[in-house]
Amino acid sequence: MARSIFFYTDSRELGGAENALLMLAESLDPDAWEVTLLLGEDPGTEALAELARGIGLAEVRVPALPLGLEGARRVPRLASILRAERPDLFHAHLSSPLAAKWGLAAAVLAGLPTVATVQLVPAYEPDRLARLQLRALARRVDRYIAVSHAIVEELTGRFRWPPAKIEVVHNAVAIERFGDPPPPGLREELAGEDGAPLILTLARLTEQKGHPTLLRAAAEVPEAVFALAGEGHLRGELEAEADRLGVADRVRFLGHRGDTAALLAACDVFALPSLYEGSSLAVLEAMAAGRAVVSSAIGGTAELVEDGETGLLVPPGDPRALAASLRRLIDDRELRSRIAERGRRRVETDFSRQAMAARVERVYREVLDRRART
Repeated sequence: MARSIFFYTDSRELGGAENALLMLAESLDPDAWEVTLLLGEDPGTEALAELARGIGLAEVRVPALPLGLEGARRVPRLASILRAERPDLFHAHLSSPLAAKWGLAAAVLAGLPTVATVQLVPAYEPDRLARLQLRALARRVDRYIAVSHAIVEELTGRFRWPPAKIEVVHNAVAIERFGDPPPPGLREELAGEDGAPLILTLARLTEQKGHPTLLRAAAEVPEAVFALAGEGHLRGELEAEADRLGVADRVRFLGHRGDTAALLAACDVFALPSLYEGSSLAVLEAMAAGRAVVSSAIGGTAELVEDGETGLLVPPGDPRALAASLRRLIDDRELRSRIAERGRRRVETDFSRQAMAARVERVYREVLDRRART
């Protein structure tokens, strides 16, 4: 009989952490685990709920738990719901260490076995009260999953979480969704009819993703067209910056797109100039699609990409280094093909969704076995 797991997130947007949640839910052995998604009673969660329904996930609406005092007041109500439902395991998915803390607190209060995945550690520092709350919670959560060794260093160093409770399981990609040729006309639509090199970036338009560095690099690679897929609050500023730099005619702001695999198939090179990452799904998808990657040499990304072998790494925030690596791949077709092929093989070997799910299932069993013994 399958054991029941409640997945919980307090996220109100769709990004890497949310896509990783859905991929894990879809990849777990259905004969062993039955997943239900808990979402706050908040209209901002509807986009994630719709995707969850598309893969057949059951859904339960619970009180929204904002990070402040109002969220703390609602913890007992969620704990009561969890006691009544009594799942075998509660798995919180955190876009940062501060995320979902009240949901985790409710699960701990309800006495449930708890696992939490941390996808990202932002550069900002939480205040002292938040740090104390997180440290106290970390003592009660059964196991944490970090999506990179870099995150483990942050959690144990900056936040002083217990190292013995943290397991590294990198994000993964559904390899089978990539590899088909692009739809007819897509490349021409993006890059024009003259066959200009096409450089693609898949990322939300936020400070984390480093788009200003990409735009300044675009000014130094005049032969290429740049396609930026993603939406965010910086779009207006970035469009103005592209105009100021004189590259607006070669930069395409595509907005939110649901055809990731097709966009990757159409491009020549994938670029991600992020300032910090946990374990980038976009980089893994580009590698799975057989596209050469240029990315910032930061934390979790440097664990996915071996510089010069499965991609090229550049210092974050350095437009000249980024431009030089992009030109290198554009000019050297053989290097581009070799890096792309090795990147695809790396994903097949180390970052398949089946391997990721098996490692998470092992964590589940260890937590449940330990609870059964104690």
